[in-house]
Amino acid sequence: MKNARQWAIFSGQDRTNIQLWIYQVVFWGLVPTAGMAENSTHLQRLLIARECNGCDLQGAILQGADLAGAQLARANLQEANLREAILTGGDLRAADLTGADLSEAALAQADLTEALLLDSQLPGTSLNKATFLGANLQGADLTGASAFEAIFREADLTAANLTEISLIQGNAGRATLASTNLQRADLFATTFIGTDFTNANLSEADLSNSRLVRATLDGANLTDANLTNAIIQSSTFEGTIFCRTTMPDQVQNNRDCPESLELE
Repeated sequence: MKNARQWAIFSGQDRTNIQLWIYQVVFWGLVPTAGMAENSTHLQRLLIARECNGCDLQGAILQGADLAGAQLARANLQEANLREAILTGGDLRAADLTGADLSEAALAQADLTEALLLDSQLPGTSLNKATFLGANLQGADLTGASAFEAIFREADLTAANLTEISLIQGNAGRATLASTNLQRADLFATTFIGTDFTNANLSEADLSNSRLVRATLDGANLTDANLTNAIIQSSTFEGTIFCRTTMPDQVQNNRDCPESLELE
């Protein structure tokens, strides 16, 4: 009876988190190695207290866990399964999420300043008003992510997949987007001051009302891109592909269209 009363003090989601921890312990075995035991202790701490700064959670299974507001600064979350996890408002500064699966997770207003997300999976993830200041997202997949007013200043997104991302009214100043796939991305009114788009794929991207100041677009593909009312100052376009590109004055630029495409 006493145990039942103690169990009752936890909310429904906290109970789910505790049950998830129990599953982890069983999954790893009843007699884990020293490293796994430390990992299990850290996992228990996270799921019950939602605080585990600097913890080792490599490979942890946290799919669907409610970790809203969790404190995970400098945590090792390499290869962790965070699919559909709720990390809204979480502190993940300098956390290592290399190879982690964050598909369809909720990271709105989370702080990922200087976090490592190399080759991480974030398709369909909610990143609204999240902060990725100085974060490393090389090779990450953000296909279809929602990133309204998100901050990617000084972030490295080299060769990342941002196809159909919705980065509206965001800030990617001094970010590196070299060889990044931004096809059909919605970049309306986003700030790109000193941003590197070298060889990026911006075909069908919406850059209307954006700010491209001292940006580098050398070798970028702007086929079918929309630059209506964009502010472009001191930016470079050496070798940039213009085909059916709507310029800031709404005039279509077909400079690099093959004749067969220009007439379509």
